[in-house]
Amino acid sequence: MQKVKRTTIKDVALRAGTSIATVSYVLNNSKNRYITAEMRKAVEDAARELGYVKSAVASGLKGKGMGVIAFLTPQFDNHFFLDVFFAIEKVANSKGYVLSVCNTFDDPVYEKIVIERMQQLWVDAYVIIPTHKGTENTEYIRAHNIPYVAVERPLDGLDGYNFISSDNFQASYDMTTHFINKGHKRIALVYWDTPITNLYERLDGYRQAMLDNNLPFDEDLVKVTLGITHDDGVRVTKEILEDESITAIFYSQYILAEGGIKFLHKSKIAVPEQISVGVLGGPKWVEMSEKSIAHMLQPGAAVGNKAAGIIFAELEGLQCRNIQEKLVSELNAGNSIKDLN
Repeated sequence: MQKVKRTTIKDVALRAGTSIATVSYVLNNSKNRYITAEMRKAVEDAARELGYVKSAVASGLKGKGMGVIAFLTPQFDNHFFLDVFFAIEKVANSKGYVLSVCNTFDDPVYEKIVIERMQQLWVDAYVIIPTHKGTENTEYIRAHNIPYVAVERPLDGLDGYNFISSDNFQASYDMTTHFINKGHKRIALVYWDTPITNLYERLDGYRQAMLDNNLPFDEDLVKVTLGITHDDGVRVTKEILEDESITAIFYSQYILAEGGIKFLHKSKIAVPEQISVGVLGGPKWVEMSEKSIAHMLQPGAAVGNKAAGIIFAELEGLQCRNIQEKLVSELNAGNSIKDLN
């Protein structure tokens, strides 16, 4: 396939029969030089006929903003991350910016490549949901004082950076407490073991809720998965069902929950009559059937708005450093937890 040649400012100048400088003055609507109406029209007509598009990179090299914010997400189909994206996009659009969204697939090597490509495009700022190598991969951004904010996942070992997230400890603590208030004592926790450090707070929240309610923390009830796929959710759910003393399953990650709950449905295991279920996260499917699934709804829009506030304050010349905030999730009780009291 033959590579398409881009129309340049030189092409426009040749078509209009004038100099490159004159074309630049016209297309940038410069007031520093008089240009006749006829010449202005000739340049504009030539640009339109040739399909000339002004180079944003060239503008960036001249010190003007690109008008682009890079949004890096490790899971593009994660509903919570999408809520964050849409909130930031709304603010960005109102200020004349666009978001360039990139899926890093939770791959640190690819995350570094994406950041390098964004650097070459001279983007104005970054919103990053980092991989576990995010601290290392964002060194260039900090070295060149490019505005950025980390969202939901921390940059480990780094001080004085901007970080907005949901409160993983609170979400896990509140859901576990909800199970306990319904009379459940043997609650299995489906837990994704990952190097992302603040996700450990979900295990900590579960453990603390058990202890605060005078229930022993039983490590055998913590069902660890190293993967984060539907199949992992199915596998661990099957394992849980082998222990008849367990009355409830708390999925601390919604993708694992999706696999596990689909398995329960296909196996005709009734929720909550035979097993109670709760989820950390609020994908749309938790409320799309008669059995509304109990869940902790994470504050995606609020996180996105906070992150956007930080980015645009920086872009407008204000110094925002070390703004770190955790936002609470909301309990939606649903009807997937049997009352054993």
